[in-house]
Amino acid sequence: MDSEPLLQQQLDHHPSLAYSNHSSSKILTLPTVLTLGRVAAVPLLIFTFSVDSWWGRTATTSIFMAAAITDWLDGYIARRMRLCSAFGALLDPVADKLMVAATLVLLCSRPLNIAVFGQVPWLLNVPSIAIIGREITMSAVREWAASQNGKLLAFDT
Repeated sequence: MDSEPLLQQQLDHHPSLAYSNHSSSKILTLPTVLTLGRVAAVPLLIFTFSVDSWWGRTATTSIFMAAAITDWLDGYIARRMRLCSAFGALLDPVADKLMVAATLVLLCSRPLNIAVFGQVPWLLNVPSIAIIGREITMSAVREWAASQNGKLLAFDT
């Protein structure tokens, strides 16, 4: 099965995936490997969060911070070294959403104890639902906008 027509269809359907004429045709570039590392770190984040000790909290925080740094780093390397690829552009936001959604769900699994109010289970749940809802909504809007191609310009006049 030839992947070139499929890749071209994705680029035609999602012009934002083609950053430049210098986009890499390789799938496993350094930025993509960093992004795959973020995806692979999600189960590790879940495991370390379940460890109820100083070590578990430190490891969980470190994994999340490393994910944030590699998120910036993979984008920087991709643009600087012209290693942008359609696969990397597609995978990067997915990796981000997986990490953020997993973290929010994990935080919601432990209600906060606030001295004045006692346990406040909704304090993290409501903002988490709002953040995840925003992510889903923005993904849908981007998909819709990409499918409109030049049709949106007609409403501008």
